[in-house]
Amino acid sequence: MNNRTKDNILAWILLSPAVIVLTAFGLFPILYALFVSLHSWRIKQDAFVGLKHYIQALGDPVSLLVFFTAFSVIFLISRVRKKVKQQNSNLLNIVSFALYVPAVWCLLVYGLYGLLNTGDYSLYNGFKVTIFYAIGTIPFQLSIALFLAYLLFNSLRGKAVFRILFFLPYVTPAIATAVVFRSIFSSHPLSFANGFLNLLGLEGERWLSESRSIVTLLLEGIGFSDLPTWLDIVFPSLALVSVIIYNIWVYVGYDIVILLAGLSAIPNHYYEAAKIDGANSWQLFRNITLPLVSPTLFFLSMVAVIGTFKAFNHIYILKNPGAKDSVDVLSVVIFEQIFEFHNAGYASAMAVVLFMVIILLTFIQNRLLGKHVFYGT
Repeated sequence: MNNRTKDNILAWILLSPAVIVLTAFGLFPILYALFVSLHSWRIKQDAFVGLKHYIQALGDPVSLLVFFTAFSVIFLISRVRKKVKQQNSNLLNIVSFALYVPAVWCLLVYGLYGLLNTGDYSLYNGFKVTIFYAIGTIPFQLSIALFLAYLLFNSLRGKAVFRILFFLPYVTPAIATAVVFRSIFSSHPLSFANGFLNLLGLEGERWLSESRSIVTLLLEGIGFSDLPTWLDIVFPSLALVSVIIYNIWVYVGYDIVILLAGLSAIPNHYYEAAKIDGANSWQLFRNITLPLVSPTLFFLSMVAVIGTFKAFNHIYILKNPGAKDSVDVLSVVIFEQIFEFHNAGYASAMAVVLFMVIILLTFIQNRLLGKHVFYGT
């Protein structure tokens, strides 16, 4: 046995505990969920139903095929247009654009519209609420964390105390903090949030019990009435905004700690050289800090996207019957299918769909944002 073979055997021996753990708690649950989703499963395994649960959840198979075909065509056209721009060919640019328009039309009209009409409302509403939750959380969470981390990094007085204070919400049990926030954003007139509004001369809100959208409430607050109902469909509810505030408050501290590690890794001589050349604070941040901390921001954004799409604990605790389904992210919908309707097969199909969506979003995010990350090479 040569040295290389011995090294390979030793490497596999050292890797085997991690491989076993990942297989047992990562790969196996996914494969088992896929197996359960193909059966009628109430309390125990029943008849094999194939793709019935997926069709019930997603909708018409023809619309689904049109959706994925149009999506694939759009992806291929985007790749072609990128190469066309490099070759500067007007003819290919016109042809690709001519194909792009009908592909988008088929995606929206014959694909997405057909799925929404024939699929499970709770699934698509869960996707909509989850997207609202992600859009409302990630940009603000990362922006606030970057701002505070930059302040702490630049020798803010008492920064050791602030680090502890910012990180404290993250390490505090989520159930405890969610219960506290449920009291803060209660619809009771004497709740903390309504008391603050009363100090400003404003009327109290229903907060976690409010199913109407934040835009509807703002427009009513400035005097508009008889507003269209579609505003409550295309914008997040006040209850969801309250949940978003909680999520930002919790995870900003975690992002700050990771960003501080990224900021500390930036060589100081870059700043010294830029200051000698006359760069001001904004130029230092824009041209040195932001590019060199972009890998850390990219990592945090990927973690945030995955985290928001599988968030459950605090949302379920903050969920109020008055908000109806306006805070029902997809993980909550899946939970209710199992523990309220006792339909494990259908819930597993939804979970597999959610898993595939997370994988797809991670791939798209890596393709779109990964090329803007500066790794110092």
